[in-house]
Amino acid sequence: MSLQTYGVLKCKVIATKQERDKKRPHYQVHVRAGQEDYRISVNIKSYDVLSEVLFYTDENFTHEVTQEIKRLPYGFFYSQYCTIDYVRSELGFTRESMKNIPHDRHGPNNDLNEKLNHYVIDAIERDADLYVFGTRWKSNNYCKEDRIFRFQPAMGMHDIHMNQGNVRHWKNDDGIFQDGCLLFHYPSRDHWIGIFLAFQSQSWDTDDCMGHRLKRAKKHIN
Repeated sequence: MSLQTYGVLKCKVIATKQERDKKRPHYQVHVRAGQEDYRISVNIKSYDVLSEVLFYTDENFTHEVTQEIKRLPYGFFYSQYCTIDYVRSELGFTRESMKNIPHDRHGPNNDLNEKLNHYVIDAIERDADLYVFGTRWKSNNYCKEDRIFRFQPAMGMHDIHMNQGNVRHWKNDDGIFQDGCLLFHYPSRDHWIGIFLAFQSQSWDTDDCMGHRLKRAKKHIN
């Protein structure tokens, strides 16, 4: 079963919150799309034994998808044309290009919280647009506040990482052309930055129908 609410959100960054606990930390971002508030939850630590997340940044990202999404108004969109696939979309990097980074490490600019924070804060200061590829969720209770940023109704985006080649029960999330990422756009100079994340346990050797890891695929260990 693939992700049923996959799409892209075009928005502006409002605020951030770093999480450095050892249990289920995420890098949290408060964004606004028109009149709607969202919480963007980016995985920065895996639940698997290989806990460090793979991370890749392209500070001069170029791809045909950018020409499609920059025409969108602010908001969330389901679209078969505006999709990301780490294996099939020819994004300009491979698994070997990615580095595994801890979510919390003593010292400056050496963990995933800090690296994400650098780009997100820059987007606030320079009024960049943020495009979030992932899955959308929304509370059924309109009066329920978001647990981090306190806006209502609680609503957000997650699965902002590779979503194929999974192991164990995460295989239910497998699919092609439904990978998550963050794309920053600076309209004044039409400049793009791409941030891509994956779990070490995920395989890049996947079938072209369901995105499941192929039998010949081996579990990666960095």
